[in-house]
Amino acid sequence: MKIYFRKRQGLRRAFYFYPLQLLMMTFKENLAFIFIWIIFFGFVTRTLATKYGAPYLFLYPEYLNHVGIRSYFILGFSCGGFMVAYNISLYIINSFRFPFLATLNRPFFIFAINNFIIPLAFLVTYIISIIHFRTYDGAPPSLILLHLTGFLTGVASFISITIVYFYFFEKGAFRVIGIGPSRVSKVQHKKEKIQLGYGMEWRGVDKTDPISYADRMWHVETYFGTGLKLRLARGYEHYDNKMLERIFRQNHQTGAVFEIVAIITLLLLGLFRDNPIFMLPAGASTFLLFAIFIMLLSAIHTWFRGWTTVFSLSLLLLINYISEYHFSFLSGKAFGINYKCAPAPYSYNYFSKVMHDSALLRSDKGNMITILEKWKKKASTTPAGGITDTTVKPPIVLINTSGGGLRSAMWTFYSLKFIDSCIHGSLIKHTELITGSSGGIIGAAYFRELYLEKEEGKVTNLYNDKYVKNISDDMLNPIVFTIATNDLAIRFQKYHDGKYTYVKDRGYAFEEKLDENTGNVFNKRLRDYQIPEATDSIPMMFITPTIVNDGRKLLISPQGCSFMTNFSVSPNLTFSPIPQEVEFTNLFHKQDADNLLFTSALRMNASFPYITPIVNLPSDPPIEVMDAGLLDNFGLEESIKFINTFQNWLEANTSRIIIVQIRDQYKKAKISNNAPKDIIQSFSFPVNQFYGTLFQIENYKEDMLTDYLGNWYKGKVDVICLQLNNEGNNDISLNWHLTDQEKKQVRTSVTSPENQAAIQKLKILLGK
Repeated sequence: MKIYFRKRQGLRRAFYFYPLQLLMMTFKENLAFIFIWIIFFGFVTRTLATKYGAPYLFLYPEYLNHVGIRSYFILGFSCGGFMVAYNISLYIINSFRFPFLATLNRPFFIFAINNFIIPLAFLVTYIISIIHFRTYDGAPPSLILLHLTGFLTGVASFISITIVYFYFFEKGAFRVIGIGPSRVSKVQHKKEKIQLGYGMEWRGVDKTDPISYADRMWHVETYFGTGLKLRLARGYEHYDNKMLERIFRQNHQTGAVFEIVAIITLLLLGLFRDNPIFMLPAGASTFLLFAIFIMLLSAIHTWFRGWTTVFSLSLLLLINYISEYHFSFLSGKAFGINYKCAPAPYSYNYFSKVMHDSALLRSDKGNMITILEKWKKKASTTPAGGITDTTVKPPIVLINTSGGGLRSAMWTFYSLKFIDSCIHGSLIKHTELITGSSGGIIGAAYFRELYLEKEEGKVTNLYNDKYVKNISDDMLNPIVFTIATNDLAIRFQKYHDGKYTYVKDRGYAFEEKLDENTGNVFNKRLRDYQIPEATDSIPMMFITPTIVNDGRKLLISPQGCSFMTNFSVSPNLTFSPIPQEVEFTNLFHKQDADNLLFTSALRMNASFPYITPIVNLPSDPPIEVMDAGLLDNFGLEESIKFINTFQNWLEANTSRIIIVQIRDQYKKAKISNNAPKDIIQSFSFPVNQFYGTLFQIENYKEDMLTDYLGNWYKGKVDVICLQLNNEGNNDISLNWHLTDQEKKQVRTSVTSPENQAAIQKLKILLGK
């Protein structure tokens, strides 16, 4: 019988073990916290947002363009900050459910060491994931050990700071009533137990008393004490409930003060974001972002208790209302243009006016013919002696490059560099127009800019490998850091550009980092490219972000391009077309359109939702623009429209048209068996399937347009494709950060048999 009761008592104590009860309580009372942990578990195990490279931010942190012990220490410090924020927040919100805590000398410390299950499981999973990833990445064991040491030291450092803080400011029953632990243990009551049905309840519990009732709901018999010794929970019935409540309230305020100081410190870091030293790794900023969220929630709970939900919703509504007039997380500004003057009219009256402006159309076409004539003279010049043979019809090259974040920027730049070096500069010499979206245009723009500097004598070796490193350096750290420290709060920092003033946001961070990585070569205005393009010193570039309001394209070019916004309606066809494109410099000429920073033009063309803000432009009604890839990921439509407009000149003056497509994915996508396997998947299947095949559908449309081009264009047309090795286990993440392994994969892709065959064909077509 004694053995039976001992076993039963052991089972009770195991079930009412404080860590287990805390875990159950978190699932029941604070499910939002569980969801946050699931997100982080998904990140570090590479099961969530892998396509967008989110796991690599936590497994391969980069600080000051270097992955090392410092970057892992900062990541660990931030991870420790999140774990502490989680413990403090749970303590503030739920400690009243465990009144025995107030009888202890260090209530929060005891709470934290017993609330170890989820944080410890995450930490172990995190370490295993880092080891697995770095081993696969080819890092030696000694380097992995060094990085793990930095990470764990960072975690321990933040936890140590927290322990010191609560050691001096936390209050338990001993400090409140002025007695020591030994004396308290002498007056501890023996609890008389009676069995009631399926459970156990303390005799004399008053269900109208919130503290006692909470203890019945979350009863604890054993817990880990100081030194991780297993202890029995002390009775609290002999303590005055008001005193216990006062202890909890004081400790909650102590925790809230710690949280508020931490939040203010993080926000103040945003003031120094222009200093690279303060630019934390993106993974660390993500930890801090979620830490701020849960700390704010618990701090609000400290002051408003039962009104927390009402206050939080009211605060969100107030912020949403204010954002309509002062700031918005979702939208930003294009730097260099005037937002203070009267907005530009964006209406069908404006469209009609442009479409019927025959003088403007003739002028722009005439100017473009002049540029084409200069291109022909340059393309017909022989390398030896610079002799121009006007009887030779040179091939004209149009470059189409796809979007895809930093992987596309690096792939496009590296492809252009590799091809141009193989054919001794003939690629850019024969190129007249570059179109595309997102990262691809950024990579092409960088190569074009270096080519211009080479022509001006500023660059000696266009093919220097340092430029590949520049375009592939991390750009995500400042963006995520700005989101965490600035964009979710009041944006009070200003950016002055000449006579105009703007708010610093993550769009500003994107442009600053792009300019820094590329050696400030993009520190130019749109108008600065008018003469180099007009004299054919460099190829023209059409930047075409998508107008969110109505799905049109916004065509950004320093040249007049009204012919791109009009239809060349055949006399055999009767219909009333509506314009599909709007010319930026025409629409916003009164808003100083030519003064637009070129980095802003590139950013508008690569505005991925939430990462970089949608750009709001000064029109009436206001139009917002984002990534060009939504409508035309390669810019093929622009190329075909250009060919159609100048068909007669091209047929008479060129031997052939060569369209070079630089793709960040294989054109022939793998046919996957992704039919829904359960009820939940069947609900999400139509939407997921639509967005999953969006770019493949665009490939079908482009093939159709190319086929039509071959039917009506009387000259020869060749399409050359270079494709990034980016499938299956080799999938390169779609964001603004690349690991060393991914960079290596980009470089080696150009040596694939398919790409080498394409380059050889291009050599033959260009006569090299």
